[in-house]
Amino acid sequence: EHPLANAQLAANCPMLVLFTLALQGYLFQPGYLSDGNDLGELFFDVSDAKKYCDAEKTCQGFTFKETEEPTQKLSVRFKSNSAVTYDPSWLSYTKSGPAPYFYSTGFLGDGKELHAASMTLADAQTWCDKNVKCKGFSADKPRISSDTVYCRFSDMAKVTYEGNFMTYTKVPKTLGTQPYTFHPGYLGDGKSVHEAFMTLDNAKMYCDANSKCAGFTVDKQPAEPTMELYVRFKSAPTVAYDQNFASYVKDNVKFEL
Repeated sequence: EHPLANAQLAANCPMLVLFTLALQGYLFQPGYLSDGNDLGELFFDVSDAKKYCDAEKTCQGFTFKETEEPTQKLSVRFKSNSAVTYDPSWLSYTKSGPAPYFYSTGFLGDGKELHAASMTLADAQTWCDKNVKCKGFSADKPRISSDTVYCRFSDMAKVTYEGNFMTYTKVPKTLGTQPYTFHPGYLGDGKSVHEAFMTLDNAKMYCDANSKCAGFTVDKQPAEPTMELYVRFKSAPTVAYDQNFASYVKDNVKFEL
């Protein structure tokens, strides 16, 4: 049986229940995977696209175009290369290294700047992985197509939320701390676990401590550093794309399709 068969079967049969562990970490990047190296184009949500790419050894990532209309399924292009050209109208996920990172809107304003240079986000992750003092890095959100972005590395992981920047912070290697993947959209399926006003850090802590929590959704909006967002916690990880929302899903959650 081909390893992609279950992923495709689940996409065609929504009532089928299939449990799969998410084995591979992904780096969310605004932009598109360059032309060529095509492995196919299918309609998936992001969770299903990750599993499809996991099952294909030559798949290095996938890309899709932003849309103004909310949708359950996206036209996803799978690629055998991971070079992202930064473009605000496209979104991509590329297979990342073993160290997970948490994506958020904003910049690392506190702490000591360890390094600053123009590079790809993948190279920025590699630089931070190799530096034990590095807690994360920030980059300007690209306004025009570009192969690199200007990255700043910090020894502190405190994020100041601001809409023109993006930040990746290392997930601490402590007991009970789980890696999350950012998804543009909302968690619409599953049972409501909890709803409350809190910061993103507190939302992660709450979801980490609750075995029924698969992830959480917030309104996609710039926020002040101390501002609490209205967070909705859900028991299922399926994300419906909507540019007005942002969701964070546990990487090690069991997917129910």
